[in-house]
Amino acid sequence: MPAGRPAVLEHLPLRIGGLVLLGVLVVLYHPEQGDPWNRLLIPIGMAIATWLLVRNAAAVALGAGLLAAIHSAPGSGDWIRGIAYPLLAAVCAAIVAVVFGQRFRRRIAATHEERWRRRRARQQDEDL
Repeated sequence: MPAGRPAVLEHLPLRIGGLVLLGVLVVLYHPEQGDPWNRLLIPIGMAIATWLLVRNAAAVALGAGLLAAIHSAPGSGDWIRGIAYPLLAAVCAAIVAVVFGQRFRRRIAATHEERWRRRRARQQDEDL
């Protein structure tokens, strides 16, 4: 990132595209209608637009997964509440697990050499 350029300006065209997409989807969304377009596809599109805005997959997956889990009703006669929402919640949980697992592994790798350096220094101090 160039010096002096705010982080919010990074990926600005994608962020503006996400804002426009989210605005269009909010206008198109009619929760009282029971069709799959309004109950499944538009909310997934909103999640994608939100990711374009915030650029944080873990936050979007956590929010989308919680909403899908809250609205799911396994065993109901409705395939969206009985199958699609629980499946979406499971996919989002897997995304969150992978993202946090990768972050954990990067953190461990970043501090690995420093920990070993401290252990060697402590061992040398004990040997004296």
